[in-house]
Order: sequence, then C-alpha cells, then structure tokens
Amino acid sequence: MSSGIGTAVHVPSFAARDGRRAVETRYVDGLPQIVAWDLTTGQRRQATTAPLGVETAAIEPDGHGLWWFDASAGGQGRWLRGPFEGGDPRPALDGVPAGRMHGLAFDPRSGLAAVGVGVGVADHSEYYLGRPGGRARLVAEEPGYGAVVGLAPGGRLLATAGYPAGPAAVRLWSPASGALVDTVPGAAGDDGGGAVWALGFRPDLTTAQPELLLVLERAGRYTLASWRQGEGIRTHGPGSALDFDTEITACWYGPGRTALVQQDSAGRSRLLRADLDRGTTRVLPTPEGTIIDFSCAPDRTVHCLWSRDGEPPRPLICPPESLESSENTDPEHPDHSDQSGRSGRSTTASRGTAPGKTTGSRRRELWTRRPYGQIHSFVATPPGRTADHRPWPTVFLVHGGPHTHDRDAYDTRTEALVRAGFTVVRTNYRGSTGYGPRWRDDFGHRVGLAQLEDLAAVRRHLIDAGLSEPGRTGLCGYSWGGYLTLLAMGVQPRLWDVGLAVAPVADYTAAYRATTPALREVDDRLFGGTPEQVPHRYRAACPMTYAGRVRGPLFLAASADDEKCPPEQIERYLAALRHRDVPHRIRWLGGGHDVGRDPAGHTAAWAAMVRYAGDTLRASPETADRRTSGRTGPHHPVHHTEERSTP
Repeated sequence: MSSGIGTAVHVPSFAARDGRRAVETRYVDGLPQIVAWDLTTGQRRQATTAPLGVETAAIEPDGHGLWWFDASAGGQGRWLRGPFEGGDPRPALDGVPAGRMHGLAFDPRSGLAAVGVGVGVADHSEYYLGRPGGRARLVAEEPGYGAVVGLAPGGRLLATAGYPAGPAAVRLWSPASGALVDTVPGAAGDDGGGAVWALGFRPDLTTAQPELLLVLERAGRYTLASWRQGEGIRTHGPGSALDFDTEITACWYGPGRTALVQQDSAGRSRLLRADLDRGTTRVLPTPEGTIIDFSCAPDRTVHCLWSRDGEPPRPLICPPESLESSENTDPEHPDHSDQSGRSGRSTTASRGTAPGKTTGSRRRELWTRRPYGQIHSFVATPPGRTADHRPWPTVFLVHGGPHTHDRDAYDTRTEALVRAGFTVVRTNYRGSTGYGPRWRDDFGHRVGLAQLEDLAAVRRHLIDAGLSEPGRTGLCGYSWGGYLTLLAMGVQPRLWDVGLAVAPVADYTAAYRATTPALREVDDRLFGGTPEQVPHRYRAACPMTYAGRVRGPLFLAASADDEKCPPEQIERYLAALRHRDVPHRIRWLGGGHDVGRDPAGHTAAWAAMVRYAGDTLRASPETADRRTSGRTGPHHPVHHTEERSTP
C-alpha cells in the first residue's frame, strides 16, 4: 500500500464478474478518496484527488472501470468514470444532466448501468440507462424524491425507492418502454401500514422472473422478504427466523435465495446468513461490537469493518465456511429479542487498551427508566479522579438523524473529549434506531421536545449516580444533533451550561423550505405534515421560537454552502442572539454539510469548541449558578465573535 493511503472509510466493493478487482474509499491526507485494489498483486492505487473528497464509489461488473460521484459542496454533481489501471476520468454516462445523486445500479449480466438524478429546485427525479462510457437515455421520471436501487439481470426491470413509509416506497419500471410495472406501498398499503425498503435484485436469476430483496416493517417487526413480477411480495410471515424486532439491512449472498443480514440492536450489531426458502438463519461469529459496513466478494468471502467503544475500526474477513459452520446461537451475542437489556443497571465494560483508546478511561452503559421505556446511553469517563474528587464536567454528544443511533463503536470526538477531561454521554433518545419501531416513531409528533425530555432524564440519572453535577453539563451535536442542542438551550436553559452545534437546524420552517426534497419527506413524516398543514408543530419544535430564553454560551459552526441545513436560517438565529447580547461564537466553514469535505476547518473548529466548553464547564457550580440566573461572568471566553475557515 502506498504510504499516503490511509484507513478505510467503507469496505471494498468487488467487481461482480472479476473478484480480483475491487474499489475502496480510504482517507488520503484527511480526505476520503477512491482507491483501486488489485487483489492479485495486493497493490492499491489512489484513483482520485478530489479537493472535497469522494464519498460514493462503485466498480463495473467486469472490473474495467471505476465510478465516483463528483459533487460540489452543495451536493450537486455528476458521475465520473476512470479506468481501473489508471487514466483521465470522463463522464460515466453522456447525456445525463448534473444534479443530486439519486443512486446507481449495475447489471452484472449485461454490464448496463442505471443512475438516478435529482434535477431542478422543485422535487423531480430522472432515471437514465446506458453502457459505461456511452450515451444514456432517459427511461423514466417522476415528481418527488426517488433513487435507483436495482437493475434486474438483462436490464429487464429498474427498481427505484421513494420514502419507505410512503404510498410509493418502491416502484418497478420497464426500461424498454418506460412504463411503470408495479408499485410496492409503504404506509398506504392495505395491510395497515409500515414501511418498505428495496435492497437489490437477485444477481444470479437469469431465466425466471426478476426477484427483488425487501425489508418490510409491519406490526412493530422487520421482515426479510422478496418481490417477483406477477407474484408480488413473498414472505414467511410473523414468527419465522426472518422476522426481527429491531432494524435490519441485507444483501443477496451467493447463488440461490440466500441473503446476508445485519441486525442493529441496542447499539450493537450482528450478521446472519438467511435462507429465504426455509425461513432459517445462522449467526456469523463476529465479536461483540458494531459492524460499521460489510460487503460480499464473488467467492462469498464477507468483508466487514468492525469496531467497539474505544477501539478504532478494523477489517474482519469471514470466509464462506464460517457461515456454513456457524450455529444458530452465538455466545457473544445475547438473545436479541430483548433489545433493551431490561436490567436498569449501569454496567462497566472490562476492556483492555487498544491503539487510539484513551488509556485507563472507563466505559459504562446506562439504562434510564421512564414510563414509556428505558433510555440507553453509552458513558465514557476519564481515567482517575479529579483533584477535588468532584465529577468530571460532562458533555452529551447528541447524534443526528434522528433515525440513527450511537453505537458500541469508536468515536474520535468521544476520545478527544475524554482526553480533555470530560465525561462523555451518548444517548439513544426516542427516534433512534436499534430499539424497534415503537421507540423510533411513537412520540406523538412532538419533534425535538420528546428527545429533550430523554436527554434531561439521563442528565438527572447521571447527577443522582454521582457521575455529573449541576452547573457543569453541556451539549454538542452535528446536523439534527446540532438542532437538538440549540432547541435545548432555549427550552431547558437552566439544565445546560454550554451548547456546541455544527451544521444545525436553527429555524425549522425556513430550513424545510430550503433543504433537499429527500429531507422534506423525512420532515413530513416526523411532523405529520408540512409547515402549512401543521404550523403549530413546527413552531413548537423550532429553536427560533425559544431564542428569547437562550442564555448561552453557544458555539456554532456552519457552512455557507450547506444544502441540507442552509446558512440563511442559521444567520437569522445568530441575529436573535446578537439582539439579546447572548454570549456566542460562530465559525463559518467550507465543504457544505459533510464534515469530511473540510477536514482542516472542522478539526480547527472542533479544537476551538473543546476549549470553549472547557472554559465554561470547568467553572465552579457557584459561578455557573450566577450565569444561569442571568448574569454573565468573566469566565466566558468570548462574548460574540464571527470567524471564517478557508477550505
């Protein structure tokens, strides 16, 4: 490997007809770039030098060409193609307009490629089909957000995905005629609702009807299923081994109706081999922790990127025989039917020090009982005790989404904060995945407010347990986590003593109108409608509504070309802070919404935020009490300043 090529961002993707060739995304000088990997020689070659990095890459079925989406900071761009052996990149398909990336699929049999493009300011999706390097033709288009998820063998059918819980969760098109062949609904289905995710066509099926792998959410469960033209959805139904209580994803595995399934549960994950004919599963013997990403090589070797709290990600390679010999039970994984732990106890992990882990730091899990369930948190504390034997100052790292979750996995921000002398709390509030549909969705459209109740409950639990103390507890979040940080500073100003927000939603209604079509659909589901339909819900969930109650201090970092959380709505919030003389800092970054596209700027901003939090939270509780009563003191490092970072 070249000395300039760093650690993996994702697992490799393999050429479907030539397993000796693969493409990877790896860090090079702090940016994700595309790397061609020749498994015959073991050599890796950096294929891109994109100034903003590259997040999405693919390899053609015959291994001749590499594809990557070349996007601006605002998310607009086009697919480029370069030879595996090296050479100048060219448009991957001629005749496809620039736009937002709406998916890519190859047909291993014919070599055809299908791409989706989001075009125009209005919601509009276009789907193109062509041979790599050749001219593509428009085969279908539709209003709203849709993404290419699969191309059937021989190019007979094109599968696209809309919002999983919408009336057109999956659409099937005929590339030959452009006609809509079938629609698989999500929440609008006749069986009472739920959601549907499409995961790709079975690659080895060349004679029978194309078969599309699906995940169904029905009646609080997730089921692995499939769809065939003329037959509809095929499933073993409730109670089978293909029915799960928490979120899953999957891909076809080898010949026949076999799939590889990843299940996420309570911040950890496991892999299973699923037989769709028999309705049975076998667990892959992976260590406890998190499978960050996985892929299957043509020889059925499974490549995983694995991590656990305090241990940096590392690759795991599972040969096919490990899936055949593994048993239905796994001693390292408890029964996943009880995803919450249900003990209500704090537990301390007993783990050795790994490279990159803060030596001697302590890792705990906290389950906080509430009438509606238990809130799961991962807690990391610095080694030793403070000089005066008081609890360390505490920072809640609030995840975004909201439909994601914090995991038993390495987190660079956690490690940095622990080294700086903070207790770090990562809470999977209501709305998080990994705890079942009820935990994810059942909070009555009280967007933001329900999540703040959970964060406040965990804060009280930590104080009662002696791990935190009033007056020295702050919040830090990116994207939707940044939104919750700003909301909490206005809704619960006496609970939180500093707020650190990166790329946040600050004015929800304004952000809704200016963000991407895909995110508007997410908000429609969260709130149960648009700002025009349910204005009271958006108003109750908006940080701007509570700007008059914010006492600070606040540190915001944002990008002037962020398409997902646009800068104008952040500037309105900043104006409200300045009007009330609230202590704050703002640092403007490059790279759009993606942290990885301006690594130097984000690294500098993160270091500044840690110092800012330290200057505030290391103050005595008495000083903090004076601040929360409305008086600002000399411990504030900055009143309000504005800084800019050059990417």
